[in-house]
Amino acid sequence: MNYNKIVAILKDKVRPALGCTEPVAAALAVARAYTEVKGHLKKIDVIVSPNIFKNGMLVGIPGTSESGIPFAVALSLVCGNPDLGLELFDKVNDAYIAAARAILDRGIITISLEETKASFYIEARVITDQGSSRCIIRDHHTNIVLVEKNNAVTMKKTDPSTDTNDHQAMDKLGDLTIRQLMETIETIPFKKIAFLAEGADMNMKIAQVGLRDKPGLGLGAGLKALMDKGEMENNLVNRVKIYTSAATDARMAGVKLPVMSSAGSGNHGLTAILPVLLTCRELGSNNEKLVRALAFSHLVTIYIKEFTGSLSPICGCAIAAGIGASVAVAWLLGCNDDQIAGTINNMSGDLAGMVCDGAKGGCAFKLSTASGEAILSAKLAKNNIFISETEGIVGTGAESTIRNLGKLCLQGMDHVDKKIIEVMLGQ
Repeated sequence: MNYNKIVAILKDKVRPALGCTEPVAAALAVARAYTEVKGHLKKIDVIVSPNIFKNGMLVGIPGTSESGIPFAVALSLVCGNPDLGLELFDKVNDAYIAAARAILDRGIITISLEETKASFYIEARVITDQGSSRCIIRDHHTNIVLVEKNNAVTMKKTDPSTDTNDHQAMDKLGDLTIRQLMETIETIPFKKIAFLAEGADMNMKIAQVGLRDKPGLGLGAGLKALMDKGEMENNLVNRVKIYTSAATDARMAGVKLPVMSSAGSGNHGLTAILPVLLTCRELGSNNEKLVRALAFSHLVTIYIKEFTGSLSPICGCAIAAGIGASVAVAWLLGCNDDQIAGTINNMSGDLAGMVCDGAKGGCAFKLSTASGEAILSAKLAKNNIFISETEGIVGTGAESTIRNLGKLCLQGMDHVDKKIIEVMLGQ
């Protein structure tokens, strides 16, 4: 795989996102369908796969005090610009919020589940006095594969698996080794990946807002208070936990600030970026070192998601982005190949059982855990302390362990999401 393909993958999978990506993706589908017909709204049906339903039920919508997919859909009908992709709600204001509430009060929006067509599936059907339209997104958050107006196709992808106009970007990373990814980030011309520094600034900004304003759960600010009182030691592990959870507090509460996502998830982006940034600050690393470490973190995150799926019954912030961050930290610490593999084994053996029970304020706890363990796993591996091969799901080599994670997610936990949704709906 050449440098241009690596850069294309990074640009495709590391993008700004405003708000939780699942309700935003559903809103994107509705907004795109509505642009086809316009007119007075009569009915909107949104059909989603269980993972999207689960992640969109309780999460805050950016710039509002509202939460959930139905409100995101209503808001998209009054101010959603589909050309903005995952920054769809950039122009939200009080008038738009009031208009969205009025649409919601009419009872014309329905949300239903689709369990058979794809693991990541969104179908939006819009009926107005001007006609009907339909938009389908599948496999990835912005991957619009079909648009129809009055039953006539206006846009269709010949290859629904692609999520970019640059087909070079769709070369998979999974055929490579972790060693090859590391060699790539060490040798790729810096100018090609310098854009990744923007994500560090973006995600630190929302973390600082989370600490200052204490939105949502307020876990980051709560941990910081414990540190200030001397009940938590002021060290790198705890600072990483504080900043990552504070950023999650703000994002899950709907603070109107973008985050840099990773592999299609804003929370993955927080986990993949903030531990690496804070480690670089601790070590006094320069900007180029930071950017190369961020590239490693993102690439490993994307690599793992190719095996575990875009959305998973297991928390991807732990077993994808958390591993990506840990590997990048290990690289910053000067770990060798065996130690980097050991870092992956440590994270996998430790956190593989963390289930995803939807996007919500409580995710701050999970991201705090994943980011803190990312630092500890790397530091322990540097001292040659790591889970031995063939213990549990740990395989013979980093790549084998990652493939085992994929089996656990896609085969072993096939019915977990259904049961989680049953529990959530029964609350």
